[in-house]
Amino acid sequence: MNQTNQSDPIALFRANWETYQKLLQHNYMFHHELVNASQRLIQSIDRPLSVVDLGCGDASLSQILFKNKAISRYIACDLSLPALQLAKSNLTSWSSVLELNCLDMLEQLGQIPDRSLDLVFSSYAIHHLTDQSKLALFKECFRVLNHEGWFVLIDVMRNDGQSRDDYLDDYLSMVEHDWLAINLTERARITEHVRANDFPLSPSEYQAFASQAGFQQECLLGAHGFHQAWGYQ
Repeated sequence: MNQTNQSDPIALFRANWETYQKLLQHNYMFHHELVNASQRLIQSIDRPLSVVDLGCGDASLSQILFKNKAISRYIACDLSLPALQLAKSNLTSWSSVLELNCLDMLEQLGQIPDRSLDLVFSSYAIHHLTDQSKLALFKECFRVLNHEGWFVLIDVMRNDGQSRDDYLDDYLSMVEHDWLAINLTERARITEHVRANDFPLSPSEYQAFASQAGFQQECLLGAHGFHQAWGYQ
C-alpha cells in the first residue's frame, strides 16, 4: 500500500476503508454472524421500524440487517463525510425516509424526540467513547426509544475482570496471529488506532449502564470471543 498523506482526510479515509473492506471480506470481526444474530431479533418486531444508526459508516451492514423489513424512518449519523456519501448510495431504497447527518452519536441522539423510535443500532462504534459518554449514550438511547423499543449493540467487549491493558495485548495478539490478509503497514495502523482509541467495557459493565439508564432486560444475541452482539430493552 502506498504511504498515506496523514494531512489529507480523503486519502486517509480511502486507506482505512481499504483495510476495513479486508476485515469484512475475511470476516475477522465476525460481522456476518453478529449481524445475522441481530437480524433475528429485528425481524421478530412486527411493525415498520423507525431507526437511528449510530456511527453508520457506509451502512452496508444495515442493508443486511434490515433486509425485507419495512422502514418508516431511518436516521444515520457518522463523523466521516466520505462514509456518509457511500451510505447514501447504499440506502437508495430508503431515500424517502432517510436522514443522513454528519454528527457524533450523542449529538444525533440529542436531536431526536422522546419515545419516538423503535430501534437504536450501533456497530463497532461506542467502544471509542469515554465511560462517561457511554453511560450518557445509554441514557439517551432509553429516552428516544418507545416502550417496546430495542437498543441493538454490536461491539468489542472485554472479559469480565480483564484490564484494558490485558485486553489490548490479547486483542492485538489475535490480530497478529489470525488476521493474515492484513499487511504490515495496515497492521501497524490498526495497532496504533486500537491502543489510542479503544476503550471497551465488559458485558456486565454495559449491563450496569443499561440498568442505570432504565432498560429492564438484556439479551445476548451472539458472541465470538471479544466480538459480541447484545440487545437492551
